[in-house]
Amino acid sequence: MTTSADQIVDTLEVTVLDVGHGNCAVIRDGTRCVVVDAPPGTTLFDELERCGITHIDHLVLSHSDLDHMGSAVKLLWDTRFLVGMIWYNPDGTKQSKAWQNLARQAYLRYREGALLNGQRNLNTASSADLAFSQRANIEVLHPDLEMATLGPSASATPIGRLTANTLSAVLRVSLNGSPAVLLPADIDALALERMISFGVDLKSHVLVFPHHGGKAKTSDSQKFAATLCQAVEPDLVLFSMARGGRFSNPDPEMVSGVRSARPHAHIACTQISTHCHRGTPPPAGNSHLSLHAAAGSSAGSCCAGTVTIGWGSTGLETTPSPQQHKEFIQLLDRPLCRSDSISLPVPRSRDASED
Repeated sequence: MTTSADQIVDTLEVTVLDVGHGNCAVIRDGTRCVVVDAPPGTTLFDELERCGITHIDHLVLSHSDLDHMGSAVKLLWDTRFLVGMIWYNPDGTKQSKAWQNLARQAYLRYREGALLNGQRNLNTASSADLAFSQRANIEVLHPDLEMATLGPSASATPIGRLTANTLSAVLRVSLNGSPAVLLPADIDALALERMISFGVDLKSHVLVFPHHGGKAKTSDSQKFAATLCQAVEPDLVLFSMARGGRFSNPDPEMVSGVRSARPHAHIACTQISTHCHRGTPPPAGNSHLSLHAAAGSSAGSCCAGTVTIGWGSTGLETTPSPQQHKEFIQLLDRPLCRSDSISLPVPRSRDASED
């Protein structure tokens, strides 16, 4: 299903796509578009085509992990789309073929004139260059210039051990001047501590929780989640994660930390966590889902699915609404996002901080 021309012109929204284990957001103001992260899979491409988008002003890659940049090369070479500028920070520690291929292909596309405005690095001194719209504003809140200059390193630096996750770009998107969505990628405890110590304003209506709700290089997940939520003060906390697979996100300790700091915030996952429902297949019921592309739709594994934060007649509006999502989770065995379901953390067989 495609979007009508009138709908495109009026659109002002941030769409957090259900991509399974990964992150991806599409920011739109009419025909103008920014893509933040491009994980493996077809969901991003399906959404761009559904919306009738052919020109991407900025392609922003928060860091070098595959679940954030795995389809970036494919996007650069897809003749259906024209990319104006690509943003990412160098990472000499990343030896993956996907990252090395991106470096090569971005160079080739720029040399051929297909990457119209070239490449830029992501740090707090570069926010002004991300301007693309009068109504949608994107701020780079992390890394700061010192951290970004040092870059990821296998050895310790004067400010600590810096990994790709530590240096994940943190973006805040405002719609009509109202802080709408915080996209913190895979930041860890060191990155969060750095931003808070510098007095960075993280407040936002929606928090897309970092690292898919997995461990964040910290011995105290509850404290990390609570500290983050105290700084952001979100009304909605969204976990972008996959049902099943190698991980079992979100970590119940993280959810407990969110709840302790923001007891009245709505909590949702893009797909149904195995912590919440063990049954296979997942329960029927998808009337609450939006029409946007979603990786979990074909398998029936969407929980909130793809979530849109848009500007409507009453200000910021979320689709599906919290009420629609609350009605859906009644079908689940033990939804973590329901306050009366949170008890002792479920044992984990693997530490998700490795990815």
